[in-house]
Amino acid sequence: MIRVAITGRPGCGKTTLIRKVVRALQPGLSLGGIYTEEIREGRARKGFAIIDISTGRRGLLAHTGLPSAAGPRVGKYRVNLKDIEELAVPAIMEALKAKELLVIDELAPMELASPKFVEAVEAALASECHLLFAVQERSAHPLAQRIRREFSVYEVTPSNRDGLFQELLALFT
Repeated sequence: MIRVAITGRPGCGKTTLIRKVVRALQPGLSLGGIYTEEIREGRARKGFAIIDISTGRRGLLAHTGLPSAAGPRVGKYRVNLKDIEELAVPAIMEALKAKELLVIDELAPMELASPKFVEAVEAALASECHLLFAVQERSAHPLAQRIRREFSVYEVTPSNRDGLFQELLALFT
């Protein structure tokens, strides 16, 4: 059972690395889970989308324009608990049933604001599935701390991204 977490400063390329690994592994490996993507309006970041790796289905993770009823605030963003719980959680649970590798990008305050998301990650940790997670560098959440203790952790930097890609491919193939 392979358990890998990547971490690093914001903008270092964690999501880029995850997406590149997913694209490279998908033809030969059954995998599922989620990744995130920035939502920009011009040069301004307005929020984040969440994407189911298996289906390509997209939802809204967080946005500056969401009403307070959507969920808690994290920084300037309002978290969309509905899409986390209706898209991300099922994507994780489906991947646990039928996939060889579960990918979660990212375990950070926005996602961890959902108790159902936390439960899905705990189910993943209890599984025999290979896991590849991105974890926010400074998260003090108990789940993030547990992952840092139990997984092989790689710090992503702009200078080591390409080498880490090759290393991760070698681990999962």
